[in-house]
Amino acid sequence: TYAVLSALVEEIGPFGLEGAADRRRVAGVEIGERTVGRARVRACVAGPGKVRAAHAAAALLAAGPLDALFVVGTCGAVSPGLAVGDLVHCERAVQADLALREGRELTPDRTWADAWAGVAPGPGGWFLTADRPVLSWWRRRALRRAYGGAGGAPALAADMETAAVAAVCSRAGVPWAALRAVTDGANPWGGKTFRRNLPTQGPRAADTLRELLDRPRPLSETPAPFGAGG
Repeated sequence: TYAVLSALVEEIGPFGLEGAADRRRVAGVEIGERTVGRARVRACVAGPGKVRAAHAAAALLAAGPLDALFVVGTCGAVSPGLAVGDLVHCERAVQADLALREGRELTPDRTWADAWAGVAPGPGGWFLTADRPVLSWWRRRALRRAYGGAGGAPALAADMETAAVAAVCSRAGVPWAALRAVTDGANPWGGKTFRRNLPTQGPRAADTLRELLDRPRPLSETPAPFGAGG
């Protein structure tokens, strides 16, 4: 059994509530389940922001054991090397607006991340998660300076949910991975370009999951919690 989480309805792709065989409410979160090939998939739309994302992730875990949780959606390009339409795989999720250093950065399950990259080619990068979008040159520059480093700096993408979901999954011992499509340049025009590109870019990450879940299950590096099943 796997879980899929997005922030917006436009990002959940083929896992929306409308086509779910089983719909229920867990801790105030509407969850839909369906069979996809050999897998059982539990999905929800969390709403934007870290608090809603963490709440939804906890509800997905509370609904029953999970073998992995996948975050899908869109992001802004903090690095100039990323362009609208790029699919970016999360190599590290960072709570960029958290003052504490401990626990601020989390890495996805490498086995699942590599398997996902095998069916959905795209660059790897750091997802900088905060409770507000990056819509200014000053903030974009500050994030690049704080996390880009020198030399072989990673690709940097801005989002509002991934690190929060990663924190919930890591504490529960559930493997996770994330894939997002770039909709904007994380600049003063980001809101306008995001709205223009959301209909086409929103579902692209979720659309890749069918092929991933139809493949033989990889052996995860994350120890499965007690009771997890296939």
